[in-house]
Amino acid sequence: MEYAGEDVHIRATNDDAAVSRCSASKAGYFADPFIPLFVKRAERRSPVINRGSYCRFIGIQNVIQQFLRACKQCDLSSQIVVLGSGSDTTYFLLKTDYAPTRFVEIDFPEITSVKCMKLHRNSRLRSLLPEGCQTGRGGAELYSDQYTILAGDLRQFESDIVPRLLETGLRSDVPTLFLSECVLIYLDPQFSDRLIASVSQQWPSAFFVTYEQIQPHDAFGQMMTQNLQSRGLQLHSIATYPDLESQRQRYLSLGWQQANSKSIAQLHRELPVSEIQRINRLEFLDELEEFNLLGDHYCITWSFQSSNSQIINHWRNITPSHIGAS
Repeated sequence: MEYAGEDVHIRATNDDAAVSRCSASKAGYFADPFIPLFVKRAERRSPVINRGSYCRFIGIQNVIQQFLRACKQCDLSSQIVVLGSGSDTTYFLLKTDYAPTRFVEIDFPEITSVKCMKLHRNSRLRSLLPEGCQTGRGGAELYSDQYTILAGDLRQFESDIVPRLLETGLRSDVPTLFLSECVLIYLDPQFSDRLIASVSQQWPSAFFVTYEQIQPHDAFGQMMTQNLQSRGLQLHSIATYPDLESQRQRYLSLGWQQANSKSIAQLHRELPVSEIQRINRLEFLDELEEFNLLGDHYCITWSFQSSNSQIINHWRNITPSHIGAS
């Protein structure tokens, strides 16, 4: 397989991200009681990493909550699709009034098979699964009317993933949020661009959220990419979309109606004073300059489209730094 060697290293990033998320949650930055259930061995990360994990988590979750709230306010159903889902716990965190009608996760079969096994072996997780869940593809997939896990390669999104999404009951006429955290950047732009365009074409009312690395050309960015390369990881699209504006233009050029992008450092600066005071009490951040440097090299980009002017007006107000959305 052309990408088999690199895919092994990409799959390993899931474990690293889960450990970092678990560390920040245990330190009190945010509440995720489910992530420890997906971590083999918990490790305490540095205050800089914990705060970065916090900003990533709170930014993504804020966008999701605002998306779901907007759909409910407009009396619309909603769906969520997580691309490269790994150990994502969002489905379990959304057991609220704003939970989507349907939630789908997609990842490599090596990842989904482990997740499906953990879901069935852990009584706490199993109790949260919808009734009538069934597994398939040798235990690598899970099917139900509300929650589905599919195994697949996102490089074959249009030819393989989309037909199976529709077969499992995901509707193309319902507002759908697609989430990708440090996933598309590991694909060659020919694949990731095709995926982004395909979502725009298949789901007329859609919202797309990504979390990715940027700024590869300065000293820190060069060090970041070199460190990843030493682990067998290539940020394939970072040179094509190296900054906030190119990230935004990417979605506009691929058919999306509106797009915005914000660095993690910018998100952090926009947090309310009360929230900064709260997290400072958890761990005082001596290395604020180091954090800002790190945060300048990661961003959240969100884009959306719909012919429904009411939902568009709601979506225009969505921002990842809106504390209180969750």
